[in-house]
Amino acid sequence: MKKSLKITLIVLGVLVGIVALDTLQAKIFDNSPLLKIRENLDGGSTDYIDKGIFVNHYHCNNNENVTIWIGTKFACSVKESNTKEFDFYLTKPEIHNDIRFNDYFTFENRKIYLARNINQFYVVDGKTMTLKEYISNNNGTLDDSIKKITDKLELTGALYDGGTTIYKSKDKDVTLISCKKMDGNKNIYIGDYSLEYTDDLCD
Repeated sequence: MKKSLKITLIVLGVLVGIVALDTLQAKIFDNSPLLKIRENLDGGSTDYIDKGIFVNHYHCNNNENVTIWIGTKFACSVKESNTKEFDFYLTKPEIHNDIRFNDYFTFENRKIYLARNINQFYVVDGKTMTLKEYISNNNGTLDDSIKKITDKLELTGALYDGGTTIYKSKDKDVTLISCKKMDGNKNIYIGDYSLEYTDDLCD
């Protein structure tokens, strides 16, 4: 056998062995394959998929990790919530008054929209957290959470349009609009100081 052919066969054997070992470790331990292409997903129940040669590794938003053979159908399960927790969903961006809302929480059948630029840090009971985290970690009712936020950030509130309340602080660059339509929109919108009430928000 020619030397060049032997070298080629050895190289091919090593490559096949590496792929086989990589596939086995990923499948046995539900790990990502080392030889992969990562596909990041925006929203839904799946955080990302690592696509290997023979297997795909799913990293779910509920911290579940599953490695399956290519061609096998799989969907991450959606984490069930209780009344003490917020579920987080990514949505298609919505624009109101040039403020882009790119995500929201759902709680008590109401949505809490947070503008893309609202990511300030606040110290609450000695702990530093984002406004989003502060809302998520509150174990009271939604109205309790809103009151704690407005008190903590010293937002000034004003009633508007039959129950809807608008809270603002120019110093903190925050506007919070709490819709309270009896037969319609009861959502919460949090944006920067330039956010204004418009008919498409709470109607």
